[in-house]
Amino acid sequence: MYKILISNDDGMRGPGLLPLVKELSKIAKIYVIVPKYQMSGAGHCITLSKYKKVEKLKKNFYVIKGGTPADCVKFGLYSFVKGKIDLVVSGINTCPNLGQDVIYSGTVGAAREGALKGIPSIAVSAGQMYAKEYTHSAIATRRICEIILENKERFQNICLNVNIPKDYKGLKIVPLGLRAYDENVETLVDKKGNFSYRLSGRYIANGENKNTDVDMIGKGYISVTPLQIDQTNFNLLKRLKFKNGKI
Repeated sequence: MYKILISNDDGMRGPGLLPLVKELSKIAKIYVIVPKYQMSGAGHCITLSKYKKVEKLKKNFYVIKGGTPADCVKFGLYSFVKGKIDLVVSGINTCPNLGQDVIYSGTVGAAREGALKGIPSIAVSAGQMYAKEYTHSAIATRRICEIILENKERFQNICLNVNIPKDYKGLKIVPLGLRAYDENVETLVDKKGNFSYRLSGRYIANGENKNTDVDMIGKGYISVTPLQIDQTNFNLLKRLKFKNGKI
């Protein structure tokens, strides 16, 4: 029987978690290791030099207090999951992860951690903001996972970034697009004159996104983007030169 490790960045109360577990349990033995609390925006952050408390909620279901999504996958692969894992699945995230979102996304960070270990991995997100229903996304994820498991050698060291809209028309394999945000830093002053700051912002527009993940989600298709681990710009690598090899 296949073995799948599930994590996320929405924590143990993430609304997409249990629908995903239910569907993937139909095709594999499931292990769940997730942050105890919400960890959106954690990217691929890992915890070093600190011990984390791990709670076992039930058989093969663990939560890590203060743990990042990538921590969860590391803890799972190195300690809490016995035997070989065939697939790492992260999600289902409550909002899309499109374009440059994959850099910041804890959902993608967890899946990428699996890919770093040579395990086929998939990051799954809802195709709309703050989705209310996840059954259709979980079913679509199961079908995609079945294809991956049947062709594991083709997906080693690959993280698939998947976004699933409601009432999707089909599936498109596309590159990342570009999203634009109106970002700023908000300032709060308390009664003692102490300043506190936080990042804020909102999505405002798409860039040039024809035939990208952003484009296809807008048109009602599931977007699938294979993300590679090696981020080297090989085109520039061939052209970039310094005189006499010096700066």
